[in-house]
Amino acid sequence: MEVKLNPEKLVPILEMMGYNTINGTDVWKKASEKPGEYVFWGVDFKKNEIFKWVEDHREYDVPNDPTFAELKMLAESSAEPGGELRSDEPLADQSKEDCQEELTNKENVSPSYENNDTTTHLLDLIHSYVGNDVLEVFGDTGSGKSKFALTVAKEAIASGKKVYYLDTERNLTEADIACLKGCEYKYTPVIEEIDTICQKLPAADVVIVDSIGFPILTSYARLSVKQKGDALLKLIAIFGDLKNWAYKNNGIVVVTNQPESEFNKAPNHILRPFGDKSQFAAKEIWKTEIVDRKPAYTNIRISAFRSRSVGHRTKIADMKINSNGVEVA
Repeated sequence: MEVKLNPEKLVPILEMMGYNTINGTDVWKKASEKPGEYVFWGVDFKKNEIFKWVEDHREYDVPNDPTFAELKMLAESSAEPGGELRSDEPLADQSKEDCQEELTNKENVSPSYENNDTTTHLLDLIHSYVGNDVLEVFGDTGSGKSKFALTVAKEAIASGKKVYYLDTERNLTEADIACLKGCEYKYTPVIEEIDTICQKLPAADVVIVDSIGFPILTSYARLSVKQKGDALLKLIAIFGDLKNWAYKNNGIVVVTNQPESEFNKAPNHILRPFGDKSQFAAKEIWKTEIVDRKPAYTNIRISAFRSRSVGHRTKIADMKINSNGVEVA
């Protein structure tokens, strides 16, 4: 290969995608889920190889295999030619503060986020991880995704920033929407309208899409195989439009999503955000999980699912939802 594989970056992603190490060695593999088919794909960090095992040998060039192509793309995106890490990704032994300082020097970071105002605590946290880019937050129904998005919007509005809120689920109450006074709010569950809106987003500081997967998921079972493929391609295109918007406007995009279906998955499969390859468009992916639920409150953990800065499942923040509102710490 032309690049040096980086286990610090690739292993968390491989774990997320269902790969497992072979007895603690430098080889990670994922077997085919087709009954009776003894085929698996693998990464050998010691030999610096990605491969597909067929019958009794490794194959290193499998052009018509989508799983192999995905693995090759991940490997090539983890390092520059010659084995150097990408300049926009932190080294494993760097501290979070050192990484952010380097990013600040290299990127055109919006100065509006560089302050000590406590009203921008959550925005500062997000910006320290993604800069001016896309954050995807996913989790099970009721795990606080919309509350998180709403809190981001309210904080941004309170600090004088311009917010565009695209609601596709109508999970917000009338009181929630009233709290969004001062931002541009739009509701539509129609994927074609969502696609058009995301291509023509106005200038703003923060864009929120809550959620990106729900409109497709609600009709997915009725779609033909071709229509399902087209829907997923549209989802990827929407993510691309959001990423381009963040770059052109020096803004933050927060996207909520649902997990993929558990149907027909192996027992040890780690559920990813719905949308297949679309997840690679987000700079960071965080997951919301309920830790404790009582009549008076719900405690939620927000952790890293795919991150350029911290390891898989590293806690990002705790969120508490009660009658007084939402607290993020």
